[in-house]
This record gives sequence, structure tokens and C-alpha cells, in this order.
Amino acid sequence: MKNFYIKLMFLVIVMVLVAVSLMTYRNLSNYIKEVNLTRHSRDVFRALDQTLSTIKDAEIGSRGFQLTKDTLFLEPYYNSLNTIPRQIRSLDSLVRGNVAQSRKVDTLKSLVNKQFVIINEILGMKQQPALPKTPEESKLMLQGRRNMSQIRSVMRRISDEEGKIFEERLTSETDFRNVAPIALLLYTLIALAGVSLLFSKVIDALDKQRLAEGRLNENILALKSEVGIREFTQKTLRSILDNSLDGIMAFKAIRNVKGRDIVDFELILSNTIGSSLTGKKEKDLVGKHLLEIFRNAKEEGLFETYKQVVLTGQPAQFEKLYHDDTLFNGWYNITVVKLEDGFVVTFSNITNQKRQRLIIEERGLLLKEAETLANMGSWKWDESNQTLVWSDGLYKILHKDPESFTPTWSSFFENVYSEDKPAVDEFLRQISADPKGLSLEYRIETNGVLRYLSLTSKPRVATVKPTVDILGTVIDITDQKMYEMQLEQYTAELKRSNEDLEQFAYVASHDLQEPLRKIRAFGDRLLNRYKTQLDAPGQDYIRRMQSASMRMQTLIEDLLAFSRVSKSIEVFEPLDMDQIMSEIKEDLDIQIKQEMAQLNIGKIPSLTGEKMQIKRLFQNLINNAIKFHKLNEVPIVEVSSKIVKYQEIKREFAVTMPDTTYVMIKVKDNGIGFNEKFTERIFNIFQRLHGRTEYEGTGIGLAICRKIVSNHKGYITARSKENIGSEFIVILPIT
Repeated sequence: MKNFYIKLMFLVIVMVLVAVSLMTYRNLSNYIKEVNLTRHSRDVFRALDQTLSTIKDAEIGSRGFQLTKDTLFLEPYYNSLNTIPRQIRSLDSLVRGNVAQSRKVDTLKSLVNKQFVIINEILGMKQQPALPKTPEESKLMLQGRRNMSQIRSVMRRISDEEGKIFEERLTSETDFRNVAPIALLLYTLIALAGVSLLFSKVIDALDKQRLAEGRLNENILALKSEVGIREFTQKTLRSILDNSLDGIMAFKAIRNVKGRDIVDFELILSNTIGSSLTGKKEKDLVGKHLLEIFRNAKEEGLFETYKQVVLTGQPAQFEKLYHDDTLFNGWYNITVVKLEDGFVVTFSNITNQKRQRLIIEERGLLLKEAETLANMGSWKWDESNQTLVWSDGLYKILHKDPESFTPTWSSFFENVYSEDKPAVDEFLRQISADPKGLSLEYRIETNGVLRYLSLTSKPRVATVKPTVDILGTVIDITDQKMYEMQLEQYTAELKRSNEDLEQFAYVASHDLQEPLRKIRAFGDRLLNRYKTQLDAPGQDYIRRMQSASMRMQTLIEDLLAFSRVSKSIEVFEPLDMDQIMSEIKEDLDIQIKQEMAQLNIGKIPSLTGEKMQIKRLFQNLINNAIKFHKLNEVPIVEVSSKIVKYQEIKREFAVTMPDTTYVMIKVKDNGIGFNEKFTERIFNIFQRLHGRTEYEGTGIGLAICRKIVSNHKGYITARSKENIGSEFIVILPIT
């Protein structure tokens, strides 16, 4: 009952404190409001003074100008033109809440505008040459004085009205300022009195509560001494159960009315793991029946197993797979033991162990299949018991029966080819001495067939015993050896073919050019000596013959150049590309002047390569750019470059190149261009997109360019549009 009165008193005091706070807040708010209002009235007075001062400055400035004609006196007037609108707006905003004052300000605004109009008209008359004061000017000045009197009158009325308001606000402010401290002190004293009363009541209640708690603690200590041992035992048992990694559940038997047959089991205990596997908490499981928790227990035979354990007292242990939608999934090892008229079941999740066993079995099968596919086998020498273990693949390679044959070192090297026995004996002596491992290729002869084997070994320190085991593999490489022999034969044939091609190049360079020179020489003699005896068709035939022989000589020279590039063994060196471009420009000087071509070559980074090949590469590209120009249009060739990385090359051209730094050089022209579907074709030997009558050439130049780029581990391609121009792109490694 006393607690009720204390709570009621506390509530009353809180309400009083809230009321005191609200009244204090209201008094302070009213005081602050009145202070702001008095400050507002002072702002109105200040605005009126500033406005009147500005108008006076404008009047004084204009009169000074009327008397002296000095424009310096007009400066206050012009300043007031900019200042007075802002001051009127400020005054209007200050009195906006007072309708009467707002009307007076509107009147003041009209009079001020009128005053400035009058001043402006007077000043306009004074811009003329000095004349005596005109009647019209005198009239305007009289109007200005009258209007100024009205302005002062309106300002006095505004000031008087605001003065009355200011006095009222000042009086109210003084009242609130005098009352607020007294009220605050009174409210504070009331609050202190209530808190003091509440404090005394709380202290009294606490003293009584302390006495009651002392008696209660004595009773609690007595109770703890009685149940301590039981609690310790229960906590220990519970801790053991909950810290177990296995699920544990205890059930008691539920028998029929006669008490003979077991019809179900009731859960009396479950540890944390056991409860979590069912997806429920122990408090929700205790008291429920087995067939309610595990509804398929009868169909799966579990109920009968539990029943037999209770009836016979014989424990049971088995593995079971659960694959339903509950948390109880996977393989479990289940142990059941009798406990009074019931049983305790322990189940542990062995899914990972089962999975590992299956993985090991699958790996064994995969290893056997891999050894069969690779035609290989493996072996292990166990130094601790001096035994040699072979895999099934090794039995198969050496044609041994794993059921009846026991491998030994001597049997391991049976049927070794006589010429390879010394190497095998040396391998056996060093097999355990070399920590890096050994390898050996040797031959065996079985059933009259010679087979090649590759043997490898690697010592390994055992992890559980101070011995050294040796692991190894044996691979049947007979087929590989046969392929190597065939490859050697193909290589020899290819070498002979290359020698034949080199011989052809020699014949082309010497034997074929000699008859051509004679054909051209005798053709010249025919034209010079028998020109008058030959008719026009005969002379034309001879000219055609000479032209054909010249084309054939050019073709032979280009073929020789292509052959030299293909078998080039020149040494690479650092190249100054700017110097090479200068040499190319000098070599093409006649062609450039003949075609009036514009050749713009930018700065090109230095790179490593074979100088003559790189020079020929860009000379061919620039020559083609000039040659394949449009009629009646000056050829313009631009050569530019930039440093690129292999990732950028792969993104732009879909070409995979080694991880290094490259220079991309572009040769761009404004020529005839070509259809990009022929991009690959133009780099093939003897491929032309135009006839000989249109443009000279043999169709080998771009093939030589591609071969040079290939020799330098680079990449070349082209982009073009017909009648617009072409751009050849060369990518070369800098080093």
C-alpha cells in the first residue's frame, strides 16, 4: 500500500514539475517575444531616418548643381536613386503586419517617387546653358518644397504611430522582465519541496526493503545449501550432453492398457544437437511421442528396433541414410541402449566420412582409368618392410598377373633389352641417393616385340616413420617413339624440299635472268637496225616482247626478294626508325615528285629488328600508298605510331600475342581503297585486285611485308573503304 502512495506522490510531483516547466517556458517565450517587438520598432525608426536622410542628400545634391553647375554635386543624387528603392522596400517589410502603417508607407513611396520626378525635371532644365530662373523652373521648385513637406508629414505620422506601439511594447517587456525571475524562483521552490518530500519517502521505503532483503537472503542461503549438490549434478550432466558432438535422446516406453505391449515411446530428454536436428527446441519436444516426432519410424523399421532393445536389453548399432526435407538429412551412425523401461539413442552425422570414402573409391577408379588411357602404371617402394607395390596399370604394362605375381626389384627389370642393362643397373644404384628424383628411358623385349618405357622415381620421407619411401611411374612410350621416328623422317624430307627450293631460287637468280637479258638485247638491236624494214605491227610485237621480258625480270627479282626474306638469318639490332624513314623518303624522292605526293611522317619509337627488312617493309607500304592513288587527286600519305600493350591488341584485333610492349605503326592514304572482304587475299603471293594495265606490280610486295612482320614476331592487317582510302597497320615488338 505504501508503494502505491509513493508512486502516486511521484506522479503528482512529476505533473507539478511539468506544469512549472511549461509556465516558465511561457513566461520566457513572452519576454523574448516582447524584446523582439521592441527591437522591431527600433528598426522602423532607423529605416525612417535613413530614408529621410537619403531624400535630403538628393535635394542638397540637386540644389548644389543648380547653383554651381558642377556635376560633382549630383553624386549624392545618383546614389540616392539606387538606395531609396531598397530603403522603401525595407520599411514596407518592417510594417507589413500593421495595415494602417502599410498604407502610410505606400503614400510615402508615392510621394518619394514624385519628389524624384520633380528633381529630375529641374535637373533637365539646368542642363541647358546658364539662363535666369524661368517661371516654369520656379514652379517646379515650389512643387518640390510642398511635396517634401508632405513627405516629412507622412514620416512624422509613421514615427508617431510606431512610437505609441514602441511604448506599449516597452511597458510589456518591463512587466515580463520583472515578473519572470519571481515566477521562476517560485516554481523552483515548489519543485524542490516536492522532490524533497519524495526523497524522504523513498529513503524510508528503501530502509524497510533492505531489512526485508536481509531476511530473504538468509532464506535463500539456506535453500541453496540444500539443493547445491543436486544442481551441480544436473548442470554437469547437462553440460556433458549439450557439449557432445552427437545427438542424444532418451525415451520411455508407452504400453497399452494391460501394460504388456509397447505402443509408442515418449521423449523425456534431448541434448542441443538432438533438438537442432529435428528443427525444434527441447521444450517443444519433451513429452511428445516418438511416432509424432519421427513419423516414418515404423515404415523404416526403427520402431521395431527400439522395441527389441527395450524388451531384450541388447544394444543395437547401425548406419542409416535420411533424405527427407527436414534438418535430419544425410548418413547417421545410430547406437541404441536400454535405460530402465525405455532407451537412449545416440546418433552422429557421418555424411562427410561416407562422402570421403566414396571420393576415395571414385579416385581409385579414376586412377585406374587414367593409367589405362595413358598406358602407364605407378609403383611404391616401402623401405620399412622392404616391399614393392605395383598399380594395376604397371601389371598390365609388364604383362604380369596381380593375383599370382609378387613384384620385386629383380622382376621389375625383367626382359630389359641387353643394350640398356648398364643404364638400368646405374639407375638402381642411385634411386634412393638422389633427393630430386631420377628418370630413365629403356627398352624391354616381350614376346618378340621391342617396347619403350619411361621410368621416373622420387624419394619421399614418411610422415609417421623415420624411413624413406620411393614413389615412381612407368609409362609405355612406344607409340610416342614411333611418332618421333616418323617426325624425324618428315623433317628430313622437309629439309630436302627446302634445299630444292633454295636451288630453284639460285637458278631463278642466275640461269633465268641471263636468257631474259639476251631477249631484251636482241630486241633492242632489231628495233635499232631493222626499224625501217619492219612495219608497224612488227615493231609493236617487238615492244610487247621487251615489255613482257621486263615484267618477267621484275617478277623473278621479287621472287628472289621473297625467298631471301623467308630464309633470312640476319642479326637483329637497335633501329632508329626516324633515320630509316628519312632514307625511305630519299629513295622514293623521284616517285614523290612525279606524283606530287604529300608524305607526313610522325615520330616513331626505336625498335629492335633487321634493318634491311624493316626498311623494305615500310618502303613497300609507302610506295603502294602513293601508287594506288585516285586520278586527278594529289596522294596524301600519313605515317603515325603509338606504344601499345598486348591487352589492347587483343581487344582491338582479336589477336593473342606475347606479354610485352609493342609499337603500332599506321600507314594511311587517300587512295582508291579496296573492299575489306579482300583483306586477307592482298597479303597472299601473286594476288592482285587490279589489272597490270591499271597499276604496275607483281602481287608479291604485300606478301613480302607479311613475311617480314612474321620474322619479327609481329602482326599486320589493313582497313579500307573503296574510293576513300586505306590504312595499313603494323604491330612490332619494341624488343
